[in-house]
Amino acid sequence: MSRALEAAVSRRILAVRSGEAHDSQVRLFAEGLPAILDGLAMLEAATRYVVNNLQRSCAFDPSRRERLLNRRTRARKLQGHMILHPTEHLPLSAACHPDTWVAQVQGLGLAIDERLALFPGPYTGDGRPTAWLCSDPDLVAAFCELWHETKRSAVPVRDVPGLVRLTERQLDVVALLSKGAKDATISRLLGVSPRTVTSDVGKIMDAFGVATRWEAGMVIGRACPPSLSDRPVVRS
Repeated sequence: MSRALEAAVSRRILAVRSGEAHDSQVRLFAEGLPAILDGLAMLEAATRYVVNNLQRSCAFDPSRRERLLNRRTRARKLQGHMILHPTEHLPLSAACHPDTWVAQVQGLGLAIDERLALFPGPYTGDGRPTAWLCSDPDLVAAFCELWHETKRSAVPVRDVPGLVRLTERQLDVVALLSKGAKDATISRLLGVSPRTVTSDVGKIMDAFGVATRWEAGMVIGRACPPSLSDRPVVRS
């Protein structure tokens, strides 16, 4: 099911990109992670009741732009969940998106009110991801069917065995670690004691299942693409 859907979407996108066809039901949504994330706010505002989301990984944004979006989504009582493939930085996704479910995800994309879908497309020549908006009823329905099928085997992220839950402050520590900040700098910027920072870093290492700060930095680096780092590296 997922392979057939991916092939159908890819054909439509490639036809539009190559100029072979004008397709009123498939158009470029955004290029680059920052633009895609910013565009999601527009989609959230246009959503009336449900979002069905399948992702293999969820990038960590040091600017924490998901905070406002998540609060608004909960306040509006929108239905639906992101279903996420198990990843090494699942604790970050669980803390940023506590309504996430976890399963073996095969297809990628999200659907809005079962009438619009957002699919990943080919990377640009300079290596940026692209997202494409689709209004084709058959492709949207196929994606929603895949989402519901995946949901059958999914579990809430809070029920994943051994998952270490990170606090909002610890997510702020992760954001500063992604910028290269040392403990003293983190302590000063967050207004907490150096001992608290040391404890938080230890909790983050436990969450990732690593033994050293260097290994934790590697996991954070893979979770946080450079294109999302919109501030300079903070150093002590």
